Amino acid sequence: FLNITLDFYAGALIAIDSAKSIGIPVDVSVFDSQETKQSSAVLNVILENQLQDFDAIIGPLYQNSIDKAADFLLGQTVVMISPLSKDTGIAFPNLYKSVPTTEVLKSAMFEYMYKKNGNIIAVVDKKKESVRQYIQTNHKKVRFAALNENGGLIVESLKSLFVKDKINYVILETENTVMIKWTMQTMMNLRNEYKVQMVIVEPNETLDTDEINFENLTKLNLMFPSITNENDSNEARIFEKEFRKINKIVPNMYATRGFDLTFDTLLRLAQGKSYQETIDTIATEQLNNRFEYYKTEGGGYANKGVYILYYDTDLKIKQAK
Repeated sequence: FLNITLDFYAGALIAIDSAKSIGIPVDVSVFDSQETKQSSAVLNVILENQLQDFDAIIGPLYQNSIDKAADFLLGQTVVMISPLSKDTGIAFPNLYKSVPTTEVLKSAMFEYMYKKNGNIIAVVDKKKESVRQYIQTNHKKVRFAALNENGGLIVESLKSLFVKDKINYVILETENTVMIKWTMQTMMNLRNEYKVQMVIVEPNETLDTDEINFENLTKLNLMFPSITNENDSNEARIFEKEFRKINKIVPNMYATRGFDLTFDTLLRLAQGKSYQETIDTIATEQLNNRFEYYKTEGGGYANKGVYILYYDTDLKIKQAK
């Protein structure tokens, strides 16, 4: 937790310097909220430093701590921005959750496939019943490949679900190596007859093991939703060079997120509007993160800035168009 905090902070410091360099008037204070999973000093920090008079507060990092702070500051003009937590938490009207939830990632993946008018097929093993229930409840047009009594894939059932006039998206939800191999081999065999692409809606560590042929994953253009993007732009290289110069290491995802979220917040506050007014009209993209906030049913705000990525045959991860 300390390493994550320091990485995020190191990225945020570069964002502050970057904002100053382009003429944004910056007034930033940093406080130690002394957090653990069970406790924090965040309420004392708010009281002692009159944080209710600030425009925005990024953090604290633990969801239970930021929930307490948002509740304490209800009715004030300052907004709370949750920087790293993926927990759903409580929907406070002054709280902006900057990390897209698992549900948002799944929805974005299905929206993309619908937009492409794809034929969507699901291969879901019996240990992934929650995924099966999610798809059956929310995406009734998806057809499932049949399994045998032992829970194995019936290959002929999968083949029968392919169509020739559309791209066939095969959602693979299993950690069973045999089922993965059978599904991939079936798709590889049908590539000359059908347009096919493999999809996962949740991270699957089994696909990263030596037992799975990585080259075949690239040939099947494995596609997945992601909170962050791969970025080799000039801006990204400048940030990496500056970060390495200061910290003697390459920035990780937490450092980059510290930069992205802090810079995004400062840009919004420099528009001459309230933070709330900017999220109603502006969706932004920084180095590796998108910020597209929306109002949730519970009354709070969440981020739906998601990337759809895929493995290309040149062994690079690219953004799907």
